Amino acid sequence: MINFDEKRDFIRMAADHPLQFQIAESGQAGQGTCVNLSATGVLFHTDQPIATGTPLSINITPQYSVVAPFEAEVEVLRCKPNGVEGEYEIAGRILSIS
Repeated sequence: MINFDEKRDFIRMAADHPLQFQIAESGQAGQGTCVNLSATGVLFHTDQPIATGTPLSINITPQYSVVAPFEAEVEVLRCKPNGVEGEYEIAGRILSIS
């Protein structure tokens, strides 16, 4: 049995992988770094703020070829500065996985 103190429905997996995103409405593309991933959400850092409620398409490309790329549709739940000048922490809810 896995013992963890986090009070969430799904365990988060730490990640440090490049992430690309595209904003659904404008087609604007960007990139960042995936921080963690769970069955229902993703957390990443990027250099641009993204408004709460914005739908995104994301693609996470793992550093090792033994792990498949991950593509999903996400809704932004939270955007805040992450403590590094010009960098933002984006939390998103996974709507669907491609």
